[in-house]
Amino acid sequence: MASSLKFCFFEEFSKSYLYPFTEKDLKKLLAQYGIKVSQKELYEYLETEPFIFPLEKKYFITRAGAFTDKIFSIFPTWQEVEQKCFAAGDRCIPFVNFELLPNELKFEFMGQILPSKILETDCNTARELFTLYGDEYAVQYIASDPVNKKLRIIENGCELSGQVKLTGVSIEEIIRLTDFKFGDRFLCRVKDWAEGIVEIFPFLYHTLTPVQQSSQKFAQAEWFETLEEAMLKSFDRIGPCATMEEQLAKVFYENRKTLCVPDCASIHEFLRWSEKVRMQLFGVETRLWRRGEEIPAVGRWNENMIGNLPCQVKNDIVFAPDFLIDCYLKDTLFEKKNDFSTIINKILPAAMNLTTSEKDYISLQIQNRSAIIRNQYNWFADFAFGAIRHRALQLFKEVELLMSELDFEDGDVHSLPQTELIVLSQLYAHIFQMLETLSAENEKVEDEELSAMELSVEGMEFKFEEIRLPLISAMNRIRGKKFAVI
Repeated sequence: MASSLKFCFFEEFSKSYLYPFTEKDLKKLLAQYGIKVSQKELYEYLETEPFIFPLEKKYFITRAGAFTDKIFSIFPTWQEVEQKCFAAGDRCIPFVNFELLPNELKFEFMGQILPSKILETDCNTARELFTLYGDEYAVQYIASDPVNKKLRIIENGCELSGQVKLTGVSIEEIIRLTDFKFGDRFLCRVKDWAEGIVEIFPFLYHTLTPVQQSSQKFAQAEWFETLEEAMLKSFDRIGPCATMEEQLAKVFYENRKTLCVPDCASIHEFLRWSEKVRMQLFGVETRLWRRGEEIPAVGRWNENMIGNLPCQVKNDIVFAPDFLIDCYLKDTLFEKKNDFSTIINKILPAAMNLTTSEKDYISLQIQNRSAIIRNQYNWFADFAFGAIRHRALQLFKEVELLMSELDFEDGDVHSLPQTELIVLSQLYAHIFQMLETLSAENEKVEDEELSAMELSVEGMEFKFEEIRLPLISAMNRIRGKKFAVI
């Protein structure tokens, strides 16, 4: 009961608390609800919760607090205005709750939620509406739209052809009341971050005088320049983030006073305007980076990335994420074994040397989780999920082992093949995220989702085999040179 209450509190807090806070403030709030947390739990929450930004002077702020009431812009296409509806796509990035799918967002005009309406467009235009999620994920977002459920896009190899339907937002009432035309735009603000409610205000560019239009274009050009400068600085300071959404979230929050203004344009308009920033391939994913420059695998922002494995020792706190422990526990039960004593050796990277007391701490974690998992586990219900989890854990261990072997000095890391190194880190992140999904209860998982995960694991296994030998060969050359010098 206490654990459930704690989880509910953190879930609600992350999505609804709107003010900057410190660790001390959070402890006080927890105490008001009679919830006790250990230093380890609080540390892990603040360090790993994706809905929280660290600020200066040991302050934090939730994504909800960062972006509620902040202004951004949507510029409907000619086709959308003709059909009197628009698709949200990626246009609300990075302001809205990223756990919500675009078709789950609600748009409010004059106090009323606008009804949904189906938008029909060609497959290329549909993909462009989701590119900020990463072009490699665009089809998956299109497939997740309920209107496309019967097409079984994932099972058909993620191929799109011809016309595509998307759940859009009707703007018929806005057009009727305001004479909204192509060339006008919507200024938007997040009204309820947790629920994904966005209030929109038509900005009628076509009603402005020539002087006003010229002034508007000048203000927008200044906005483009401000965003471009902020993006370039972020590349130098924090490098390429885990996603384009995360990169934009950090840039817009840090520069909210100059970017979240009525003269703002959309991010897609900015990318068409900018000669210095573009989307480009980074391993097997897409990132924002300097135009005409390859994204380096290693920079000052991530020099300690290699060897940064999930079982961490920081500030005298040793922990492995609960979901990773849960995956190994369920995998043991899936194989119809009852001996959990070997799990600690699976969780701990081979290169990680811990003291007896530190190992005892992780053993206690395993013991506490096993008491919960053993009582809840159902082998028959877990059969399909369990097979995928087993393969994912095997691949995870192989990737983890290779990463621990790459824990060289800085100069050695730069001598490794950079593309393969990038792909390795992305594989690690993808499997880690997948294991979090596979650790959950899974009675309601649909066949299409299982097929998608199975295909994903298969693709990652293939990619790992593709990059493993070049990285091992490079490691052997580096070690050979060191022996030769000796």
